[in-house]
Amino acid sequence: MTFKKLPNGKWMYIKHVARGKIDPDDPSYGIRLKAQMKKINPFCNDCGTTYNLADPCEHHLSDSPEHRAKLKAIQQKRKKEQVSVKAEIQKRFI
Repeated sequence: MTFKKLPNGKWMYIKHVARGKIDPDDPSYGIRLKAQMKKINPFCNDCGTTYNLADPCEHHLSDSPEHRAKLKAIQQKRKKEQVSVKAEIQKRFI
């Protein structure tokens, strides 16, 4: 445990974080974590491309509420496209 004496005479605890790691108590934790996650680019066999962990492809979404909403939007968009394609096919042959 290390402490630093402040100018007002009080002592402040100093938390040491290893180099390259992010302190979870830091106010900018979310921003720094997102920036670090953008640097990791694994390969998706289903898509055939790479994706980053900050914005994963639809096959690698987690169960978080934000990702569930994103997956639901993707599914609705895909369903809407399929319906419009079926309508176009029926109109051409009638």
